[in-house]
Amino acid sequence: MSKITKMIILLVAGMCLLTGFVTTTTASTNILVESDHEYANNFDYIWPEISHPEATQMRLHFTKLELDFDDKLILLDKDGNKLVTFKDYSNEDFWTEWYTGNTIKVKLETNRYGTAYGFKIDQVETRNDMAPSGDLPESYHSYANNFNYIWPEISRPEATQMRLHFTKLELNFDDKLILLNRDGNKLVIFKDYNNEDFWTEWYTGNTIKVKLETNRYETAYGFKIDQVEIRTNPESISMDIKETPSSSSAPFAYITNGGSNNVSVIDTVNNTVIAVVDVGSDPFGVAVAPDGKKVYVANMGSNNISVIDTATNSVTDTIDAGINPRGIAVSPDGTKIYVVNSASNNVSVIDTVTNNVTASVTAGGIPYGVAVNPDGTKVYVTNGDIGNENNTVSVIDTISNNVTATVTAGGIPYGVAVTPDGTKVYVANWGSDNVSVIDTTSNNITARVNITKPIGITVSPDGKKVYVTNVSNNLSVIDTANNTVTATVNVGSDPSGVAVTPDGKKVYVVNSGSNNVSVIDTASNIVIATVPTGNTPRAFGQFISGSVSNSAAPAGPECKEIKDYLPVYTNGVNLNIINKVGKDILVVWTKADSREPVFKVNILNEQNRTVTTPTGIVDEYIRISYPQEVCSWYRVIQATNSGHTQLESGYDYTVTYYWGSNGTGLTPIPDSEAPE
Repeated sequence: MSKITKMIILLVAGMCLLTGFVTTTTASTNILVESDHEYANNFDYIWPEISHPEATQMRLHFTKLELDFDDKLILLDKDGNKLVTFKDYSNEDFWTEWYTGNTIKVKLETNRYGTAYGFKIDQVETRNDMAPSGDLPESYHSYANNFNYIWPEISRPEATQMRLHFTKLELNFDDKLILLNRDGNKLVIFKDYNNEDFWTEWYTGNTIKVKLETNRYETAYGFKIDQVEIRTNPESISMDIKETPSSSSAPFAYITNGGSNNVSVIDTVNNTVIAVVDVGSDPFGVAVAPDGKKVYVANMGSNNISVIDTATNSVTDTIDAGINPRGIAVSPDGTKIYVVNSASNNVSVIDTVTNNVTASVTAGGIPYGVAVNPDGTKVYVTNGDIGNENNTVSVIDTISNNVTATVTAGGIPYGVAVTPDGTKVYVANWGSDNVSVIDTTSNNITARVNITKPIGITVSPDGKKVYVTNVSNNLSVIDTANNTVTATVNVGSDPSGVAVTPDGKKVYVVNSGSNNVSVIDTASNIVIATVPTGNTPRAFGQFISGSVSNSAAPAGPECKEIKDYLPVYTNGVNLNIINKVGKDILVVWTKADSREPVFKVNILNEQNRTVTTPTGIVDEYIRISYPQEVCSWYRVIQATNSGHTQLESGYDYTVTYYWGSNGTGLTPIPDSEAPE
């Protein structure tokens, strides 16, 4: 019987060559459009239009443009709509941005005060098609303003799933690149995005359309797609290793952008934005479910909660909240959401199964931040009533949904965080320039740490450090053993939210004023990366997947060599294993619900191995960093066969392991639960 091959197929399309670009530059010894030098005051005039009927896009070259205070040079399209306004401007020998259309009109408006040189236009450049020709979609570089275009679809009839590789994607403010399925439904939206050499997520279907929408302001490089990867059989074993949000080595950070009405998703392994998710108006607070499958975003402007499915990075539900929801937190068991409504002075309790509000708890004046203790029995809410220097923290019992204590904190408390052992609560008091330390047994303040205008606050997974953002554009590090500031790290402008990765190795600080995130190495307290986001990012809450109140994932002992164990199986199946993890790995397959191995195989980094395996139902384990460094064990959790893998007779399998954002998830396990 001939064998059927089940495998992942990679199609690498030919590089899109620049020879397909069609542009024409018209230069003349005669000036195209020119003002008097100097121009007159009280002047308002539109020159005869510059028109090229064959053009789809145009731009102009100025030998010089010099305007006096409050005078304007305006470029208009053929219908009189403004393309750009130059005001109080002085420059020489420059090209404008590209504009969509075949006609540009030039208008000069001057006031009654001083004059200047004016302007002289000597060249016009045109493009005669919407985009470069090529096998795969590519924009012009730079793309045009006022542009709205869908490229011919990318279709692979044999595919069941697809993803795209970008050599580069760079968009200016508020411009969007949208991927659509065959029916025109949105798969993902990239907005205000800048990244190079990356793959998209996997999308179900055999067709992807690419759409670029730009506004009338500045432009950027655009995009270039050079590869398409497909999967052809939904029954194939796709062991594309995803370090799931519940795992500790590769979580994702979800950054709310209040000025862009979206969420930037950051892969914390390589510190790149892998997706942008549109949510409600003015998103503020964010919280990730303990299992990493859902992200909850408090939309302050639209008075609701967006529920994001992290597998698809799409909004799956919208929940009504109170007025101006800010802080948001998820219970440790993932069954409840607590939403602080600043203008309603209450806390909404939401059931995560039904997404319904089950209770409303009255808090203090203008509640702001919220945190849940590790056992889920208490919720702590800061009440930041501006003008009242003796603000409070409300302590809510989660069984009765009643406020059982009110603790006087400091002036205008904002951020709040609970230590992993649940014994202390740290409160950032913006109005009194300090951080309060609350003993959770007595509900008394046991210490105050002086920090100027603290805002966001979080605790390290081991409970030894507290990280606080403040108005001085830095991050303060507090040692919880003696409640003193041991380090100060300069970050971006107007820092707000702060969170720690579950392994405790990195801190992410959200800089609202500079539209980026500072990534800090906790061992050295040095900023090791800066990640661009959308406009006015805040991400107030636990925005990194994997609860910081949980201990880091268990790691096994120092790796020792384990020899391959590859018995010969009669009527076995061929398994081709590809290692793209970035480290050497050990793969062990065991009998179902057993730690008894049926084979073991070592695969070096960037290597392939083909082995013969038994048929039947098995479990799979992986040890990463074999045999160097300290290694960690993981178990692969499949979505079918009750978490097991089924190997059927008569098939060949190709299995690829890599750190990525799609595929089968991993569960970290201690060495005691590893295969025998």
